[in-house]
Amino acid sequence: MTITQRQQVTPRYRWAVLFATVLAFTMYAFALQSVPPLLKQFQAIFNIDAATAGLLMSMVVIPGIVLAIPAGILVGKYSFRKLGFLSTLTIGIGSLIIAVSSSFPGALLGRFIIGLGGGLLSVGAPSIVPQWFEHKEMGRAMSVFAVGMPTGTIAAFFTAPFLAQSFGWQSLFYVGALISTLSAIFFWSIMRDGPLKGDSNTKLSNVLQALTNREVLKASLIWMFFNMAAIGFLTWAPNLFVTFKGLTLVNASIFSSLIMVSIFFFTPIFGYASDRSGKRKPFIIASLVLMAVSLYVITYLNDASLAVSIIILGAVASSVPPLVMAITAQTLPPRLAGMSFSSVTLWQNIGIALIAPIIGYLIGTTHSLSLIFLALSIFALIGAMVALTLRSR
Repeated sequence: MTITQRQQVTPRYRWAVLFATVLAFTMYAFALQSVPPLLKQFQAIFNIDAATAGLLMSMVVIPGIVLAIPAGILVGKYSFRKLGFLSTLTIGIGSLIIAVSSSFPGALLGRFIIGLGGGLLSVGAPSIVPQWFEHKEMGRAMSVFAVGMPTGTIAAFFTAPFLAQSFGWQSLFYVGALISTLSAIFFWSIMRDGPLKGDSNTKLSNVLQALTNREVLKASLIWMFFNMAAIGFLTWAPNLFVTFKGLTLVNASIFSSLIMVSIFFFTPIFGYASDRSGKRKPFIIASLVLMAVSLYVITYLNDASLAVSIIILGAVASSVPPLVMAITAQTLPPRLAGMSFSSVTLWQNIGIALIAPIIGYLIGTTHSLSLIFLALSIFALIGAMVALTLRSR
């Protein structure tokens, strides 16, 4: 073993690997969430209704539904260095296609290509963590990984309105293409498989073991319903706040992103607390119940109280991402992590693909903010009921 190889398995190097993984996933989050702040503009630009505009969110996760299982097999069999590099580069290509598109089908194509890269990255990125971190640190490690989504979302929500107003809506996607390419290069230079990966031969029995494991399936369903509530809010909140609360596009985007600002700060706290207490289930149940209540309360608030309520929503929702990921990573051996996260990603993408057009349909048919947020609250409560059945402490 060379000096370089020995350095790559030291405890310090694992944090470099985790950082490269988080950065790549952050770029996917940025690309994924670049659309919601501009949905109202896209309706006018492409002359489409709200439900059709929701397809811009559905299209980016549809490839993940198809690729989830094959991605798990590939991640288990091959090094994720090449796969992650290609995935992140593909996200950049998809962003570039959207930037140069002048039609709605062209934008959908770009979103689909982003989904190809994101589908593989969503499975492989969290699978790297149990290759480098043991169970006793899984909550903390996954809490670091979980900040990728809020970081990318905050960046997209804060920059989208300003770039669109100053340089045109295409500028956001040119920026996305550039930073995704740079992230791919950084990922290639840092990423290595971890010492805990184990046997890389993925057999059919291993695939079935991961996909039929009850605890993995429960975690997957919890993650699906959580994302239906959270992504449903993020996708449509800017539009809803402009329509029902009279905010400007810039303020509506900033207010909507406060949920992710809160999650960014509170997620590591819950990850650390769960490791110290050795419990994850109570945190998840409490988070989902409080999340449901917070979502519905937002309906009736305005101005400063609205901002505070969204921050509270993010705080109470913060334990779900890292702890669901930790349960998934701990349920089966590290060599099967790819297949475990295939299940989680599959159900997550199904939920996200459904929620955008569902809420778009409710907007067009009910014109009721309270009914829309009630629907989001119900999804969070269903997730809490599934969490009650977890065997994990």
